[in-house]
Amino acid sequence: MFKTVLAVLLANPILLAAVDLNREGDLRRLVAQVAENERKNRFREMGYFYRLQNHRIILDRKGREKKRTSSTYEVIPLDDGVYRKLIRRNGEPLSEKEALKQERKAEARLRRQRNLSPAGRAKLKRKHAERRRKETLFWEDALRAFHFHYRGEEVLNGRPVVVVDLLPHEKYRPAEKDLWILDKLKGRVWIDRQDLQLSQVELEFVKPVKIAGGLVARLYKGSTLWVRQEKVRDDVWFPRRFEMIMNGRIFLLKGLNMRMAGEFSDYRRFGTSVRMLPADPPTDSGSVESEE
Repeated sequence: MFKTVLAVLLANPILLAAVDLNREGDLRRLVAQVAENERKNRFREMGYFYRLQNHRIILDRKGREKKRTSSTYEVIPLDDGVYRKLIRRNGEPLSEKEALKQERKAEARLRRQRNLSPAGRAKLKRKHAERRRKETLFWEDALRAFHFHYRGEEVLNGRPVVVVDLLPHEKYRPAEKDLWILDKLKGRVWIDRQDLQLSQVELEFVKPVKIAGGLVARLYKGSTLWVRQEKVRDDVWFPRRFEMIMNGRIFLLKGLNMRMAGEFSDYRRFGTSVRMLPADPPTDSGSVESEE
C-alpha cells in the first residue's frame, strides 16, 4: 500500500509540489523513481532503430580544433546488443561499392541471428537476459553511489525541471566490477518535473579511468560527459545529443585531447521478433514510427 501511495505522489506533478526536496528522504524517493523510469527507457530503447551522427574533434593543447571527422550510422537493435551500419562519412554518402559492403555485413549479422540453432537461440536468450539484469543493477547501484543534493528548479526546453547534484559517496563500492565507472563520477542532473525523467545530465570524472588496464587508453581526472534527453513520444524519453571531452593518453604513449559529440534522431520502434534492416527514416526526426 505504501508503495502505491508513493507512486501516485511521485507521478503527479501537482502533488509533487507538496514534497520537500530539501529533506533527504523525499529527495531520495524522487531520485529512485527517476532511476526506475530511466531503467524502463533503456529497456524500451533495446527495441528501437535510430540514427546516430558522431563527430570526432581533435584539439590542440589550447583546446582549439585541429581536425574534425564524422560518421553517421543506422543503429539496428539485436537481442545481444546493437549493430551500427555506417551510412555516411564526413556528411557525405558512401560510395556505391562501400554502401553495398555495409549492407551485406548488416544482412549477414541479421541472418545469423534469424537462423540460430535451438542451442544458439537459448544462448542468445541468456545474453539478452544478462543485458537486462546489468541495466537494472546499474540503476540500483547508482542510488548507492551518490549523495544527492537539491539545487532548486529551472526551466529547460520550455519545461520545468528539478536540479540535483550527484556527489560521490565515500563508502560506495560497486556491486560488480562492470560498474566501476560509478565510483569515478560526480555530476548534476536536470529532472523533468512533470514526467520525472532525466532531461539533462552533466558528469565529470573525479578519478582517472583506465581502459584495458591502461594499455588501450587512460582518461585523466576532469574529463566530462554531457547528455540531453527529450520526449520522443508520450511515454518514452531517449537521448538526443551528447558531448564528451576526453584528456589522457592512448596506448601508453600518444596524448589524447579530443571532443566527441553526437546527435540521435529518427527513433523507430520495431516490435516483432524478426529483425530487419530499417527503411529510410522519416523526414521528421522527432517522430517515432511503429512497425508492429
